[in-house]
Amino acid sequence: MTSVVVMHWFRKGLRLHDNPGLLQALSLARYGTENDDGKRNAKNGGEGGGVGGRIYPVYVVDPNCYQLLKCSVNRARFLLECVKDLDNSLRERGSRLYVAIGDPVEILPRLWDEWKVTHLTHEADETGEPYAVERDEAIRVAASKAGVEVLACPSETLRPLGNVPGGYVANVGGMAINVPSTMSSFQQLLSRIDRGNIPPPLDAPNEIDFQEGGRDANYDDKYLPLEHPWEIPWPRGYSREEIGPVWNRVDCLDSSLSPIAKGGETIALRRLQLTVTARPDWTASFEKPMTSCTEVSSPSTTALSPYLSLGCLSPRTAWHAVADATKRAQAKTNRSKPPVSLHGQLLWRDFNNLMAHSANIQHPGSWGRMTNPYCREVPWSSDPKLLLAWKGGRTGYPWIDACMAQLRTQGWIHHLGRHSVACFLTRGDLWQSWEVGADHFEGQLLDADYALNSFNWLWLSCSGFFYQYFRCYSPVTFQKKNDPNGNYIRRWVPELANLPAKYIYEPWTANVGILNAAGVRLGANYPRPIVDHAVVSKENMSKMSLAYKEHNDRQAATKNNGRKATPLGSAASQPKKKVKKQTKIV
Repeated sequence: MTSVVVMHWFRKGLRLHDNPGLLQALSLARYGTENDDGKRNAKNGGEGGGVGGRIYPVYVVDPNCYQLLKCSVNRARFLLECVKDLDNSLRERGSRLYVAIGDPVEILPRLWDEWKVTHLTHEADETGEPYAVERDEAIRVAASKAGVEVLACPSETLRPLGNVPGGYVANVGGMAINVPSTMSSFQQLLSRIDRGNIPPPLDAPNEIDFQEGGRDANYDDKYLPLEHPWEIPWPRGYSREEIGPVWNRVDCLDSSLSPIAKGGETIALRRLQLTVTARPDWTASFEKPMTSCTEVSSPSTTALSPYLSLGCLSPRTAWHAVADATKRAQAKTNRSKPPVSLHGQLLWRDFNNLMAHSANIQHPGSWGRMTNPYCREVPWSSDPKLLLAWKGGRTGYPWIDACMAQLRTQGWIHHLGRHSVACFLTRGDLWQSWEVGADHFEGQLLDADYALNSFNWLWLSCSGFFYQYFRCYSPVTFQKKNDPNGNYIRRWVPELANLPAKYIYEPWTANVGILNAAGVRLGANYPRPIVDHAVVSKENMSKMSLAYKEHNDRQAATKNNGRKATPLGSAASQPKKKVKKQTKIV
């Protein structure tokens, strides 16, 4: 008979509350033993008796994972704050977090051998993110060779995504291709699963839960959390030219960076209390489209998305906090409903994750790229100068540039700001691929999320899920009515701070005297517009109309002729000068 030694591997679920994988690990460490034949018994009263085991909570700082690869200093720092907070919470319970650095596929097997690990638990990665899939498969193979049992527990969404009890795919016949691809049909699916009820969150473990597998004194000065982003090693297999100079000391000491939030479960739960629990009327009546994207002092939303992204906050905990607050709201308060309510935001999150899961089941690794089955192919252009101007907030359109400045400085923008800059980059003005925009957001946002980020870019570029391409955000007039004085622009584009309100959204319309008085020199300290919105937006609508027609033609050809559709933009899809025989498509 051997004692159970469990490693719980924290990945994106950086929390103690509502963490089924961690609770599974604690149960094994406290009660579980294994006989020589592998039969597990209960410590007290189970067949064969046994002794308590040990648990090693582990986090691996892996520079190649989605959360760190290509990320900004803001997000690297936020992640390290989350890890440090998790370590503090575990220490309060008599345990600790063992933080290793490098490739999990190399590190974990070495630790299994060193600690005599018998079980590995972790949260399941259900979206099919390519690096996570490759990593987890390698870990499973290594664990099998080492005799380590692996237990993966879904905990990233309100309900499991896959073909498991209570999962979304399980309720559409077990086939990922059958999942709904619209929000309304997704809500209908959810309503059929346990009548739409969301399981309650699990309590966080306490000190008693850790008493059997507390800290290992042999490692008190080893595997400690990192203090600074520059301590994170450079990603394996990438040059600096490929992903940019992110983790150097100069960038990390940039005093202009002021992220909108500090990381960690402790702050996440406190923010949930302040923004949701303590404001029942606001929570009950919340409507996302009615919030302001030009608030200068603080966000007009909950700003909980960074904590949901790294799993510092459980979506089920957030769901039930919203439900409880709504019950306490005054009777006269109008109750908002999904998809615009706070519950609706959590449903959008699950729907986005389900779309990523489905896309990657159908075509592995396709989510986040134009090859995914939910994407309409559009022949985007590629202009590095336009992309660089957009990234740097130097487009000459103050509203767009202000949003991009806030993104760089705080790692966050209100969703309407995200809508504006995404439309501007893609179908609205610059006609650049949504993929390059998604890649940039992936690096800059504190709340960067593999599923949500790509879904939103598909939607906003009208490449998938939303197809009203004739609805275009104006980079000049969109926010004038909400912020006529341009306070948001004055905050984030200080070069324009002294311009009269009449010209703050379009400084090129001011005469030289007004510009000089405000200290604005167009083409010098602030750029002229890089495109003429009035002209290019109309041209781009025509391009989208043609792209949609060609997409529909290919779909018809595929359906009626049983052949694979030709990708848009390929040589085969271009009209030929001389055609001897025309194939009729019916």
